[in-house]
Amino acid sequence: MQQLHWWCVIPLARPRRSGARQPQPLPAHLALLACWLNAYRPHEVRWWQAVGVTTWRDLQRHSPDSHVHAIHACRRQAWPDQCRPALALLSDKAALLALTPAPWRAPFLRLGPDPSPTPPWWEGALTSSGLVLKPLRGHGGRGVWRFRWQQGQMEQQPLFRRLPADCPPWSGPAPPLPQELANHWQALTRRSEPLIAGPYLTACPALPPTDPAVVVRVITARPAPQASIAVEEAWLEIPLGEGAVAFVDRAGRALPCVGPGYSDAQQQALQTWQTLLREGEPPAVQACLEAALALHARIPPIDRVAWDWIPASPQPLLLEGNGGFGLLVPQLLAHAHGR
Repeated sequence: MQQLHWWCVIPLARPRRSGARQPQPLPAHLALLACWLNAYRPHEVRWWQAVGVTTWRDLQRHSPDSHVHAIHACRRQAWPDQCRPALALLSDKAALLALTPAPWRAPFLRLGPDPSPTPPWWEGALTSSGLVLKPLRGHGGRGVWRFRWQQGQMEQQPLFRRLPADCPPWSGPAPPLPQELANHWQALTRRSEPLIAGPYLTACPALPPTDPAVVVRVITARPAPQASIAVEEAWLEIPLGEGAVAFVDRAGRALPCVGPGYSDAQQQALQTWQTLLREGEPPAVQACLEAALALHARIPPIDRVAWDWIPASPQPLLLEGNGGFGLLVPQLLAHAHGR
C-alpha cells in the first residue's frame, strides 16, 4: 500500500501553497530503494539520515514504520489469545481510564450518540484551563481539540494540527453542555464517532511550562506472560511552540530536528529542558515510569505497551496506552544510544 501511495498518489498530489518551504529531495538511489521499492516514508529516511544512517545497507536494518502492525502481531503469535483482550482494552480510552487507579486518572466523560449528564467538573474545567475532546478510539493526535469558555466566547484549538481556515465558531450564548460540545466537535472534524472528554491537563509546576503539556512516553515490555515487566524505552515529547515538538531522552539528549530547524525561542526552550534533565531525572518524570510498570501489571497479558503520561503533581496522569505504537522514535533512540 505504501508503494501504491508513492506510485499513484504522490505524482497527483496538489502543489504546496506558495512560499511553503520544500523539504530537501532524497538522494535518488535512497528514494528508489527505500520509498519506491520498499515501504519507508520520506520523513523516516530524512530522520535516519539526520542520525547518521545514510546508506541503504544501514537503513534496511531498521523496520519501516508502516510495518509496525505486522511486527507487533508477529511478536504476539505465541501469547495467550495473541494479546487480544489487552489490545481491546487499550483501544478503548474510557475503559482503560476506568481501570486506572484514581491517583493516576483525571476526570473523564464518554460521549456517545445519547445525551450525557453534565458532570460536576464540566463547567469549572471549561471556564478555566479548558476541556479536551478526542475520539474514543483515536490515535496519532487525530481529532484532539481543546475548548475554553472565556469572556462569553469559545476558544477552540486543535492540539496537534493547524486551525482550519473554515473552522466554524461556537455560536451559542452560554457554555455548551456535553452533547452540544460533542455535536460541535463533529462539525469541526466532519466525523461522527464516540468521544472522550476531560479537563485540559498541565504538568508539574516544577517543570518548565509548555503549551500543550509535555508528555512522557514510556514503553514497558514483558518477555513472557509470567515474566517481570521492565521499562524498555522512555522519552519526553516537549512542545517548543509554533507546532514544534522535541523528542528528548531522560538524560537530556534530543533527536535531531528534521526540517528548517528551530527558531531561537524554540532552541532556548529546548536548552532549558536539556539542562534540567542533565542535572538529574525530575521526580515527576520518574513517577511516570513507576506508574507505567504498575499499570502494565494490571491489564491482561501483553508483551509491550506505549503509555502516554502527563508528569503532573502530586501524581502523574494517564492520557492513554497503545498496543500498536510506532517504532520509529524507539529505533532512533536505540541507534543514538548505540543499542
